[in-house]
Amino acid sequence: MTGSALHSLQESLTWIDELIRAAVARAQTTGRDPTDALRGLVITDDEVQQHLHAAPMTGLWEAQPLGDTLDGIPLSSENPLAHLARIFGLSLLDCHILLLCLAPELDRRYDRLYAYLQDDVSQRRPSVGLMMNLLGGTIDERFAVWQRLSEEMPLRQHHLIEAAPEPAQPNATFLAYPLKLDHHIVQFVLGEAALDSRLRHSVVLIAPGCGESAPSAALMAALDGVASGPAPLVLMKGAKGSSRRAAAAAACAERGLPLLIADLGRMKELEIPFKLAWSLALREARLRDAALLLYDWDSCLTPADLQPPPDLWQAVLDYPRIVFLCGAEPFEPLERLSVRRLLRVPFSLPSYETRSAAWSEALHAHGVAADPTHIDELASKFKLTGAQIRRAADTAADLAASRGEAITPEDLVAGAQAHSSLKLGRLAKKVVPRYRWEDLILPPDRVQVLREICARIRYAHVVNDNYGFSHRAAAAPGVTALFAGESGTGKTLAAEVIAHDLGLLLYKIDLSAVVSKYIGETEKNLSVIFDEAHQSNAVLFFDEADALFGKRSEVKDAHDRYANLEVAYLLQQLEVYEGVAVLATNLRQNLDEAFTRRLSFLVDFPFPEREYREKLWRSHFPQEAPLAADVNLYEVSDRFSLAGGNIRNAAIASAYLAAADGGAITMAHIRHAIRREHQKMGRLLESG
Repeated sequence: MTGSALHSLQESLTWIDELIRAAVARAQTTGRDPTDALRGLVITDDEVQQHLHAAPMTGLWEAQPLGDTLDGIPLSSENPLAHLARIFGLSLLDCHILLLCLAPELDRRYDRLYAYLQDDVSQRRPSVGLMMNLLGGTIDERFAVWQRLSEEMPLRQHHLIEAAPEPAQPNATFLAYPLKLDHHIVQFVLGEAALDSRLRHSVVLIAPGCGESAPSAALMAALDGVASGPAPLVLMKGAKGSSRRAAAAAACAERGLPLLIADLGRMKELEIPFKLAWSLALREARLRDAALLLYDWDSCLTPADLQPPPDLWQAVLDYPRIVFLCGAEPFEPLERLSVRRLLRVPFSLPSYETRSAAWSEALHAHGVAADPTHIDELASKFKLTGAQIRRAADTAADLAASRGEAITPEDLVAGAQAHSSLKLGRLAKKVVPRYRWEDLILPPDRVQVLREICARIRYAHVVNDNYGFSHRAAAAPGVTALFAGESGTGKTLAAEVIAHDLGLLLYKIDLSAVVSKYIGETEKNLSVIFDEAHQSNAVLFFDEADALFGKRSEVKDAHDRYANLEVAYLLQQLEVYEGVAVLATNLRQNLDEAFTRRLSFLVDFPFPEREYREKLWRSHFPQEAPLAADVNLYEVSDRFSLAGGNIRNAAIASAYLAAADGGAITMAHIRHAIRREHQKMGRLLESG
């Protein structure tokens, strides 16, 4: 706060002193004895007679005209109270009330003065009754103060002043309610610039010129079309990651406006009630004269009619600056807007050409000559926004600097992965791909199909953009593959190989966390997964997929109907998913036929023949492993019919057995390990 602002505030408190001095003089004419130790505990006959002879509705002391006393408050442009008055449309009487509530926050002597005037040492805050007597010389003036302190008036509507009964007196009358200036408003008056701490993680303020992206041409054209008249509402429909917030920040920067972003979904998770959080967010926007962006607008729409609560919608309409509504679903108000325009500006994820140009620009900023091959790979694999691409390039530069070397293609992939990670919490587990093509032991035709899956993702932009297939009403632009086969035949390993080859992240979906017995919860969890995955282009791996994509049954009761709805919802999500979804099942026959029709690829993982079992045995023993001379892997693969997963377990178990014996891995160790694997599978194995 500037020195002149402090001086102006001090002058206002001088006026408060004059007002209180006059009130003390009036209080002393009542003849009360403030030193009476029994006052408040005993009601004397004299006190009763005094109350009986007082005029009704006179309050703490007799009415006495205040003359021009209330006109003396200095509210210069430097005074922070004048700023609050302009923002919230406060009357002069409101400013008087604010100042009287502010006084004890700045000087503790007012605590004792208010306690004296209220004849109660425990009442150190001005009550409604005291405020009416301080600012009202007549009955009409006193109840004008009462009216300004009602919930629908600006002081309490915008939570500038808190009015609630003391915890020890929950049934107190409104006259006894203590009045307290909101702590954040006290901080604002004193020049603090921080946002309200109660809105932590749900509200962000972007100052003019702090945006990371260039303005959206479509958004700027829409705003320029309504340059005159009331500020418009702007519906920015698009998926997460479509740069709506960045575009709004850039548009506000062009107009010299700060932008307050309020995440409505996160507000519902705060400790305070949503209605209070919403009011405080609106107050923050007004305090800073900022445009307002409501993120996750869909979370406030009722399922029945896709409309927001009436009070929330009215608050949006009453807000004087531009309001951006960010949602993924269409929204149309039921009633026509009489004054303000509702502009519709659709947003989509950046195209391949836009991403490619952004990568070239970001690398040029770091002094890196853009290799067209690397740029092509990054732009096609990762559907990042311009801001994310710049941050990914920064991360790649940091990784290179950590080694003291130049930026490599691996650094760029690592940077892109770091800024496209999914926020799925308990719903999925991030898997770091370790396996390569040489680790995959399958028949050649199966390996060829897996390579075709990689090619489908790698060259999607060529087919869709260059060849024009994106303009056709074709199937899903992404890849959905089903891996069918017995347990241990390499389905999970193949998913890792694909992710590693493409340089993408792999997320294994936790079905125990996704599937819920409560109606609608499974769909909600799946919506979170697909919404997050749309931007990152990650590989989603659904193991035991038949648990989710089972056949729809005849509807005999409500449970059947809702189970069928879950399958239908999953099919719809797969139709529009643009990334890689790999589904693994041991029971292909249990999958819904409509699902198999929507597959891009279906790969059968056969139980390995003797030739492939021998290759698997050899691949699971590292070169450093001490194999005894009697080990015959041809004989082992010929005699024991095991899947790849069982072979891996047996190879590792035999190594531990050998280490415990302190020698090399022998055939006896391998047979013992194989016997244990058969026991786990419930099979009998002859000794020998």
